[in-house]
Amino acid sequence: MRKTAITLLALAVAVIAAPSANATVLVSEGFSYANGNLVPNGGWANYSGATTDIQVAAGRATGGAIGNPANDDHKTFAAQLNTSTTYACFEVTIPTPPVAGAPKPIYFAELKDAGSANLVSRVYVLPISGGWTFGISHSSTSTTVGVTPWFSALSYDTPYQVVINYNPVAKTSKLWVNPSSELSPNVTDTNAAVTALAVSAFGLRQSNAASTFPPAPGYAGTVDWNFSVDNLGVGTTFNDACFQATPTQNTTWGRVKTIYR
Repeated sequence: MRKTAITLLALAVAVIAAPSANATVLVSEGFSYANGNLVPNGGWANYSGATTDIQVAAGRATGGAIGNPANDDHKTFAAQLNTSTTYACFEVTIPTPPVAGAPKPIYFAELKDAGSANLVSRVYVLPISGGWTFGISHSSTSTTVGVTPWFSALSYDTPYQVVINYNPVAKTSKLWVNPSSELSPNVTDTNAAVTALAVSAFGLRQSNAASTFPPAPGYAGTVDWNFSVDNLGVGTTFNDACFQATPTQNTTWGRVKTIYR
């Protein structure tokens, strides 16, 4: 009887641990590399810039306002149909900048194709009254095309779980911060003029040049800032991207832990 119980327990654990047959996880990245340049670890490659690469530091991807043309890196995956929604989920911390003031409005993460110009679902740090927040744009911004901010101020030196999705049919990109599910509060940016893109990569971007936005509401910031990213998932559904085993780490804990993003 005891042997049967153990067998059933083992089967239950296997079922829980196994990925769903319908799951399509496109990227599962824990940045468990030696300190130094992110490229070429784990299939990461440079898609723009030619000076200083994004760095791995203590198992996290770190970068930010180190000047242009600093390296921008991406990790590719199987190209998705230009009628399919793609999700990305990652943990990000924005360290306290070395000087006081409002941060420059700059995007640092996005979904994209394999090239250097077609970037969608861009994730920003935006200066707002009371500090800063994240924001999202469906594609490029300009003096007439803006960005949609998260609806509350956030804190430096605090890890946030950020989820985005790109919907080429609805021509929308969504942003969640610390969601418990896809039904959690989110904000949506819409751009009906954007041609549907078959996304095939997730990118991290470095820049100290503020993005261009319409004059209102205006995002006036002058302070350079950095980012620190970990536990990246990309998938065809919210759950595929966010509810998956943590990528293997070089520690006993890392080999057995899981994330509930």
